[in-house]
Amino acid sequence: MHLSRFFRTFAHDIGIDLGTANTMVWVQGKGLVISEPSVVARHKDTGAILAVGSEAKRMLGKTPVSIEVIRPLRDGVIADFD
Repeated sequence: MHLSRFFRTFAHDIGIDLGTANTMVWVQGKGLVISEPSVVARHKDTGAILAVGSEAKRMLGKTPVSIEVIRPLRDGVIADFD
């Protein structure tokens, strides 16, 4: 099988909007498949991701000191690479 035909078979056209407030993913033929707040909860010591999106947003202001809830995007750019 020719390589370009292989990729056409398994590839989809997608659009990703890494917004300051929300992250959205659109897939051709399916429409909007993800629309979640741009929020991440992680363990401060290990760096382990504990929650993302709506679940992390619900944790804002309600976590112990060992867990931080951040918005990694600010003013339309990535503000926290870690």
